[in-house]
Amino acid sequence: MSARAPSAWGAVRNAVSSVHNLGALLKSASVKYKVILDLLPELRSSALVLCELFEPASAARDDATRAVGAYGLSRAQDLQRLLDATALANDERDDLTGRANVLATDLAAASDLLALLERAAQPVKTSVSLQLIVRETGRLTSGGRGDDIAVRCDAAPPDIDVDIDPYVVGPLLSLVLALARAAGAKELVVRASRTESDARLTVEPAGPNDAGLPTVAVRVLPPIPPAESTAERVAVQIGAVLDRQWPRGVLRFPADSG
Repeated sequence: MSARAPSAWGAVRNAVSSVHNLGALLKSASVKYKVILDLLPELRSSALVLCELFEPASAARDDATRAVGAYGLSRAQDLQRLLDATALANDERDDLTGRANVLATDLAAASDLLALLERAAQPVKTSVSLQLIVRETGRLTSGGRGDDIAVRCDAAPPDIDVDIDPYVVGPLLSLVLALARAAGAKELVVRASRTESDARLTVEPAGPNDAGLPTVAVRVLPPIPPAESTAERVAVQIGAVLDRQWPRGVLRFPADSG
């Protein structure tokens, strides 16, 4: 999903999973605290992997990558402080559990944003139907983590073809959905349309006229602070524009690309 070597992203995924596992172990009263203490060296290695991921990004030239890097590095350092606290206290498991779960979610979201930015920097364009993207909205998930949101899909014909990288547009659309949801929309609709000047994917609150549209569940990670600047940057990288007045967001593609 990005220019980074697959093996490097595998290490990142494992590191994020270890933070989720820490939260689960802390929550389980049947797990003796000594077991958790014995795992701390491995968890410290995971925190180091995450610091090494985000630190170079925090010095990047473009604002979006720099913002993701700075946020991710800050949360990875928070993880190191959490591990220090875990080593010292065995009577505050509820507090430590909550902190671990929040950090795991934030670190997963930050690493996803960084992967998307890297992929968008070297897009592989192909002719893709916007209607197909809308119909496949239910597949735009953040993996096994995140919140499920209800999305109605308006893929009315005729087909609208654009030259884009579907492996970028899919996660980008999922990110726009997350931002619209965070702005207060309880149920959203995704529409494909075309004007004289451009082709569009529109995300907006569903209205009464959308009641008959098919509904799918899309799993998205909570939009961390750098999410909006990331969405804007990714759109620019693939030759599109993100217009937003949340909870409405519109991805516009050049008319001559379809």
